[in-house]
Amino acid sequence: MRILEEVRFKMMLQHVFFIALVWAVIGGLDAMNTHAMSQTALLQPTERYQFAPYLFVNTLMWFISGLISGGVLIFYLRESGRSKTFGMAFLQNSLVLSLIHFSVHGIVFQLIRYSVGVGAVERSSILYDAFGLLGSPYYTKSVVLGYIVAAFTIVSLNVNEKYGPGMLRKMLLGNYYQPKQEERIFMFVDIKSATTIAEMLGHIRFHNLLNDFFRDVTNPILYTSGEVIQYVGDEIVVSWTMDKGLPNANCLRCFYEMQVSIQKRSERYQQRYGLVPEFKGGLHCGVVTAGEIGVIKKDVVFSGDVVNTTARIQTLCNEYNVNLLLSKYLLDKLNLPPSNFYPKRMGVTELKGKRQKIELYTFEENERNQLFYPVLVQD
Repeated sequence: MRILEEVRFKMMLQHVFFIALVWAVIGGLDAMNTHAMSQTALLQPTERYQFAPYLFVNTLMWFISGLISGGVLIFYLRESGRSKTFGMAFLQNSLVLSLIHFSVHGIVFQLIRYSVGVGAVERSSILYDAFGLLGSPYYTKSVVLGYIVAAFTIVSLNVNEKYGPGMLRKMLLGNYYQPKQEERIFMFVDIKSATTIAEMLGHIRFHNLLNDFFRDVTNPILYTSGEVIQYVGDEIVVSWTMDKGLPNANCLRCFYEMQVSIQKRSERYQQRYGLVPEFKGGLHCGVVTAGEIGVIKKDVVFSGDVVNTTARIQTLCNEYNVNLLLSKYLLDKLNLPPSNFYPKRMGVTELKGKRQKIELYTFEENERNQLFYPVLVQD
């Protein structure tokens, strides 16, 4: 198994476990709310009811429900939902997660009742009366709450994907409320001959091609800890913080994994559009200014010479007849995997609008697997 696949699997497990923990907290709060209601005329507990065991079991039920629901959502539904409209994916996923939640609660209720002896009123059990609420308004409330939580989970996941992993959390914490400087890696990726392809396919089919392309390169970006900064026409801008983009040469690995992802779907592209999109990329790093901007559509914007330089590096790929170019400044910071293959120096160039010249490198296309894959294979 390649390292990227392991990283991908670990990240998905982390998402599932986080969902389960959040659901467990909600289960605990739900138990406390029910206990508070039991002190009123709305819900009267029996003599054998005790809060602590009920809190534990209800929290455990929600954790199990979140674990199963999160697994189904992250490993199956999220990927299939990307090819559907948001409304259709939201309806499908929320119903599936609600059904899982309903089933888990029902099964656990019945197991608890069976363990204490159904109908054995004389048998002493501190849990029996708590779960005797099955079929009561309490259970209806639990099902409704489950649907709301499932819907909130799906919306949160989509919002997180919109802003990029971790970006929503940073915005909520106000990390970019005031402009700040930080060192980042940027990669500009652009589809080759996009204008010619657009004329050949027409506006609608070309838009569908872009949509398929951006969707297919999403996972390589996510699993190399990249953040999608923006889509501009047929171009996608990706960024990493230095601590995420440098280890395992993640920023470089992302580009080649994007190529692999497109090639895996080459037959589908040929059937739909009569071609397989090729793309070029430029990589550079440096200090930028990051901050929230806008009122109606607020977003985090990165500005600075580094961004402009990366865009210009990418445009030079056609001139050098290569698919990837990166600056020596970034290359010197990378810890490349051990290999007999080395970067190829393309020369020193003076970018338009810049006085300082920049040294550029690439990797031979027919050699890239020697750099990234044999050393990643594990027994």
